[in-house]
Amino acid sequence: MKIKKPMTVKAPAAPAPATGGATIADRFKLDAVAPAAPAVSKTATFAAFIAAFIALAASGVLVFVLYKHWDFLMPA
Repeated sequence: MKIKKPMTVKAPAAPAPATGGATIADRFKLDAVAPAAPAVSKTATFAAFIAAFIALAASGVLVFVLYKHWDFLMPA
């Protein structure tokens, strides 16, 4: 059984650094893409708003019940 010698790979030459404020802009520039269609449908958005309204109403009722219970427990 023979053990193969590891191959050495030459590292690519480092690009010349940009000067001034363009260093970050050139290095991390994003490609411009066309705006995509909305990711969420109108039906899903409407359902989320209805669920949020129901949750808000339920929390309001709970606060009212807790307030009335606290009022009942505290003698005047």
